[in-house]
Amino acid sequence: MNFALPQKGYKTVLLFLTMLSWVLLTAYGMIEQYLLVQGHQEIQQNLPIWIKGLLFNTFLLCAFFTIRRIDVQKDDNEDFYGFLWKAFGSSIISVSLSLMLNVFMIVAKNYLLEHTLLYSFIYHIDFGLFVAFLLTAYHKWKHLITYQATKFMRGLMKTFEYTLFITLFFHFFGFKFFPPYSYIILLFLVLMTFVLSVNIRWIAHLNFNQKIRSILLLLVTLGVQFYFLFEFLDYEEKAKESIKTITNLVIDLQNSVFFIATFVFTGTYSVISALLLLFNLPTSSVFEKKIGELASFQKLSESLLSGDNEKQVYKVLLESAIQTLHADAAWLEIWNSKRDFITKDISNQEAIQLKKVIYEKGLDRSKPRKYSAMQLFEKEYEEQKYQSVLSLPLIANKSYLGSLVLLKEVDNAFDNVVMTTLTSFVTQASLAIYNFRLITTAVETQRYQNELKIAHRVQESLLPNVIDVDNQFEICVKAGSADEVGGDYYDYFQVAPHRFAVIIADVAGNGTSAAFYMAQMKGIFHSLVRLDLSPDLFMEYANNALSSCLEARLFITATYLIIDTEKRKIYSSRAGHCPTLYYNAREEKADFLEEKGIGLGIIRNGTYGKHTQVSIFDYEEGDTFFLYTDGINEARHPVSKEEYGYDRIKNFLEENAHCSVSQIAELVIDDIYQFIEGDDLRDDYTVMVMRFD
Repeated sequence: MNFALPQKGYKTVLLFLTMLSWVLLTAYGMIEQYLLVQGHQEIQQNLPIWIKGLLFNTFLLCAFFTIRRIDVQKDDNEDFYGFLWKAFGSSIISVSLSLMLNVFMIVAKNYLLEHTLLYSFIYHIDFGLFVAFLLTAYHKWKHLITYQATKFMRGLMKTFEYTLFITLFFHFFGFKFFPPYSYIILLFLVLMTFVLSVNIRWIAHLNFNQKIRSILLLLVTLGVQFYFLFEFLDYEEKAKESIKTITNLVIDLQNSVFFIATFVFTGTYSVISALLLLFNLPTSSVFEKKIGELASFQKLSESLLSGDNEKQVYKVLLESAIQTLHADAAWLEIWNSKRDFITKDISNQEAIQLKKVIYEKGLDRSKPRKYSAMQLFEKEYEEQKYQSVLSLPLIANKSYLGSLVLLKEVDNAFDNVVMTTLTSFVTQASLAIYNFRLITTAVETQRYQNELKIAHRVQESLLPNVIDVDNQFEICVKAGSADEVGGDYYDYFQVAPHRFAVIIADVAGNGTSAAFYMAQMKGIFHSLVRLDLSPDLFMEYANNALSSCLEARLFITATYLIIDTEKRKIYSSRAGHCPTLYYNAREEKADFLEEKGIGLGIIRNGTYGKHTQVSIFDYEEGDTFFLYTDGINEARHPVSKEEYGYDRIKNFLEENAHCSVSQIAELVIDDIYQFIEGDDLRDDYTVMVMRFD
């Protein structure tokens, strides 16, 4: 049986180890203090220094990974402003508790003269607060640095962190520098700090008020950092003055490369971030104005969609464009049978004359274009009422529908940003107009659509809605079609009390013909599965059956599994289908099962059996099988045309393996739609996730 510690349990264990290591480190320091006060300096000096280093490093590492685990669980959905608030909150809590300790030390000064162990205990509490604050700030700044970072920058961040861990080795030999190694490593870490600190892209996502508050948060965090610096630099002096006994307070932070490098890292990034935020304040109002314009266009889009007919769309388009851009006049020319020409705050005669001039200068019907009065009228431009002209073509489905022309009385009134944004709005309006014109065609095709809906309901009835395996293992399936009906098929059948057959298949192509062959595949599956065939024989018989009914150009890919829950084995055969992804819960690693196999219906000469094979896998509790059709891995980015690909699927499963099977299936679909930026999937898709108990 594979034992996997829950995420919450993992954090609890780390937190417990952190507290335990701090207690042991504090106990060690108090033992040293006790021996020193009792006059056993020889015993105190002969205590092995490596034990102190071991306890110290254990505490640091446990605290580091505990805070990182908290970051992983809570910071995934947090914005940049939230990171600053978390660092600020940590600094306020740490410094407040530290100040309370200082007040207590001042009030109880005489008492501490007689109880040096209490002083040592207070020191270790203060040290723990400093570590918690410093490592929290480190992790938050690390999140900010790696935002939209290049591969080089991320690699540099990892190198910095690994080098930081290496410096812990020095603590085993005492808290002091070891030239020249310490100096070389410290110099290397400081140089990397300055290189890493230049990645501050998150600043652009803050508005003016957030930038002001962020500067204050950074300055407070930096002030707390220096408070702790001076606190620990002065601790040795305070010990001599308060206790009148030369004490060894466990750690000399002045000579710890780890603390110096971490302090420089967090402090440098705080200073550079605050300065850049300050320098970016004058440009914030400009960006907020642009964001406001984008929000206005969003509202315009909603208004546009509310139009009841084509003429209503014309009115909304013209009036909304004028209102948003504060244009002085405009006209809308529509290329239809009536050649509608609508003007606003300009007479038809003036608009036609100006339109004629624009046509003579060359109206571009393929893209937006700006004109100035000087371009249009040359020497007489000063006499013209309108100094800026913006022409926007209405194009939908490569069809020219007309043009929208906006006029302003000032020169250079239309900048490129506004023009680009308005172009998107006009494009949406063009689509709305185009769609209204398709209404008559849609009426003619309504009967066909109704028939497709019926076919869709029939196809849904062919696929299992709920897969219940009686707690032997879990299965969840999410599927969708590029059209009303598709060619993806999945099914499940209990062959024997401890044997279950599972299939996923994909007919080449999509649409009604693919759906027809999918139905045939279902009939073949239910005919053959009752024979309890091995997966390779199932594929061979299925190929023979399909060869007589599939068109010559078509084929079907499939993966067929027999799951034996008594032997905890899986027997698999693949017919040209996407490789199954297997996640090993014990190793926390996913790998593709590269099995051989050719699609069903490709070989029709009776030799298909030579191209099949059976793969046998043992599974353990918590292992996950991820099966899918090519609509998943072949989903393309609308701009770069890059496919979602196998690597993203693998990384996704490894990152989300702790989720339930239903969550994994839903999240991967959401991730794909984010990848294609809301575009439509071009192919049918099916995701089947299985997890074994």
